[in-house]
Amino acid sequence: MKVEKIKIAHLYYDLMNLYGESGNIKALEKGFNDQKMYTEVDCLTINDKIDFKKYDIYYMGCGSETNQLIVINDIIKYKDKIKKAIEDGKYFIFTGNSYELLGKHIEKVTGEKIETLNIFDFYSKSVDKRIIGEEIMETKLFKEPVIGFQNRQCVLNNKDNHLFEIINGHADNYKSHYEGIHYKNLFATYNLGPILIRNPIFKDYIIKSVLEEKDILFESISSIDEKAYNEYVKNFIS
Repeated sequence: MKVEKIKIAHLYYDLMNLYGESGNIKALEKGFNDQKMYTEVDCLTINDKIDFKKYDIYYMGCGSETNQLIVINDIIKYKDKIKKAIEDGKYFIFTGNSYELLGKHIEKVTGEKIETLNIFDFYSKSVDKRIIGEEIMETKLFKEPVIGFQNRQCVLNNKDNHLFEIINGHADNYKSHYEGIHYKNLFATYNLGPILIRNPIFKDYIIKSVLEEKDILFESISSIDEKAYNEYVKNFIS
């Protein structure tokens, strides 16, 4: 009997984990395990050969500016393979400043432009003041609100494929009401938390989508994470 398993690639796990974003991997592992699915996680970093056909989910978290630059210099060689994998419907989750890697470039305060993956039509720009704070958002993916936290020093000018609409908090830039990107099975957001632990409904949405593509039925399971989410949302919505 063939045993179904979910393969997850944790990209640059040692460099892009500034705010404990590995918690998103743990949330996915537990979520799939609750569905009686075996989960295999490969932690991949500089000089590892990354196969963008092998895995069901590719995840990257947030890193310092120094580590982000190290990652850019390594991942840039995969840009065509990443773009194809996204178009082919592979699942990608980017949180924190890994979101910035999907655009054309990052413009520093000095004016220096650092080339990034150029998968989406936006660029990021460093600002003098850090953008920090709690978030409450809406999404077209499900009816429940999404909670998050941001700590960043860039704005970006993404105009399409928005993931969240801001109810209270910070958008991609000072003129926008939107944050993040959702395109096919790619989800990218500045929000930390880790966001999949803080939002079990979002986690379950991704898990259910992955299982449906494998013709596996998703079973709704009540969890303590859900209770914590419901209590926290009360801080924002009366």
